[in-house]
Amino acid sequence: MKLGGRKLFIIGLVVILLAGIPLTVFYLQQQTPPTNTHAQQSTALAFSPTSSSSTPIQSTVGAAIPLNITVDPGKNLVSFVKLEIQYDPSILATASANAFSANTTAFPSVLEGPVYSPGKIDVTLSVGPDPTKAIQQEVTAATVTFTAVKDTPPGTPTIVTYTSNTQVLSIGSSDQASENVLSTATPATIAVGAASVSTTPVPTTTTAPTPTAIPTAVPSGAPTPTTAVISSAPTPTSTPVISGSGTPPVCTNLTLDRSNTGNAPYSLTFTANGTASTGTISKVSFNFGDGQVSDVTQAGGIGTATVNVQASHTYDNAGTYAATAVLTDNTNDASSASANCQQTITVNAASGSGTTVNNPTPTMPPTGSTGIAIGLGLGAMLLIIGGGMIFFIL
Repeated sequence: MKLGGRKLFIIGLVVILLAGIPLTVFYLQQQTPPTNTHAQQSTALAFSPTSSSSTPIQSTVGAAIPLNITVDPGKNLVSFVKLEIQYDPSILATASANAFSANTTAFPSVLEGPVYSPGKIDVTLSVGPDPTKAIQQEVTAATVTFTAVKDTPPGTPTIVTYTSNTQVLSIGSSDQASENVLSTATPATIAVGAASVSTTPVPTTTTAPTPTAIPTAVPSGAPTPTTAVISSAPTPTSTPVISGSGTPPVCTNLTLDRSNTGNAPYSLTFTANGTASTGTISKVSFNFGDGQVSDVTQAGGIGTATVNVQASHTYDNAGTYAATAVLTDNTNDASSASANCQQTITVNAASGSGTTVNNPTPTMPPTGSTGIAIGLGLGAMLLIIGGGMIFFIL
């Protein structure tokens, strides 16, 4: 039987569809970019004026202490800031019911608070629905004013800090919408009362006394001898005597950004807080308990007497892990083990797997690409059915 031109055309069209549509679906799957990326954490929070244990903000009892809260977005596009500010209520108090004043030019929307509780202020700020208002350079987000109610102990200033519940979100194209992009949070150090400022001990010098000449007795009738003089000993060089306590730094707490229990792979952000009564903190070491250790030597107040340092870690395998943080100062003294700076992490196996969980490379495209592939497949089936009907009709 001889096939007509129309039938040959339809048969060729069906063959092309049968071969081309699967190839198109495969190509779309290969071109789909991965979605399991992480936001770039580059935003820094700080208080102004800047301060440290060696140069604290000076104040007296009854005086107001205004602190500006600055946001430096780095490479992020900051749209949302959740602040939790912590202070010692026995030393400081909020100056009034309006102690926290937001900069409505930078953050026109106050989503929550401010909520005042003893030793803590909670507030959430937003740039609003307009993405063009995202923070792209350093700004003052707000001002919080305290009143000094008590002198700080000599040499031990009080600290105003951001807790681990503080969160910053970004709308940058490479940032995840719900992932915290906060990189560092620098505290404020305040000394109340003149005696609160530590002074550097003045080196003392010891100088040997210069010996005097000793005369020699002269017998009667004997020639007068020359006077024997003992040469004076050289003056020793000054040896500074600097007192040092050798007191190691103290790790005050180790907190988590979420529950300490989850399914593998389980990612956590640890925040270590601590102080050094003498010297400065030069390193914070995080031991995650699974054989991995992270040493942080920059950011988070490193180089000052007070730190608020963060480190992120992912537990790939199921198990129970004891995570700890150790602070080391500039004299190489390390903080001792403390229950405040330990966390027990429980990681469960992923559903349907054994105790060891691997992270396979995703082979399926995201939901959007899957929908495209399904749509193309259905379209191909309709074209094939339609082509078959035309074939028999003609």
